[in-house]
Amino acid sequence: MTTHPGYQRVCAWSGVVCVVLFFAAFVVAGWIPPMAPSMSAEEVAAFYREHLLGIRIGAALMFLSGAFYAVYTAVFSAQMSRIRNVSRAAVYAQLVGGAFACLTFMVPAMLFLVTAYRPDRAPSETLLLNDMSWILLVMAWPPFAAQQLSFVYSIFADRSENPVFPRWLGYLNIWVVLGFTPATVLAFFHDGPFAWNGVVCFWVPATVFCIQFAANVTMLLRAIGAETSAAEIGVAA
Repeated sequence: MTTHPGYQRVCAWSGVVCVVLFFAAFVVAGWIPPMAPSMSAEEVAAFYREHLLGIRIGAALMFLSGAFYAVYTAVFSAQMSRIRNVSRAAVYAQLVGGAFACLTFMVPAMLFLVTAYRPDRAPSETLLLNDMSWILLVMAWPPFAAQQLSFVYSIFADRSENPVFPRWLGYLNIWVVLGFTPATVLAFFHDGPFAWNGVVCFWVPATVFCIQFAANVTMLLRAIGAETSAAEIGVAA
């Protein structure tokens, strides 16, 4: 059986590229720390005028990160399919969840670009577009939950002697999903830990997001290597 390990590894490493591009966008745009929801319309408009080039470049980087997340999602499905007796519904749910998750990178990025496209518009309009951009960026966690919990199910369903993924990775991904959920309430707060720039709704999810990518990419590469070795042994036999 041909496993195409080279392409699968490219897909796995695309997860790292996605994270690098995504957080590089924040650095380039001047969003470290993120813009506060408590900023007035005049302050928001002034920020866009002062960081116009950086925001445009940063939003473009964020937009591009969605493409790398798409191929990263695909290799999950490929490796999940190796798990004996895994439900095909779980494989498809992971794939669909990841496809929708790509939009959570791309749609806010396009809104940031729209906001920065005409920096001379009325401050109230800039404020509205900025609110939409940040809320869509920080709050849109359900596609990731659908994707990761489907992945978790597949990990726990694997009862073979040499599982494709270790069980601890399943627990880690559950923890990550739980770290995302507080963002649901960010619309009720303009400051504090539950605001879109707060510790609970932004910094904790951002941290667990990076930890998840590091662990998942590492285990994906290990799984790809194991599949390749098994295929080579089968050919030799």
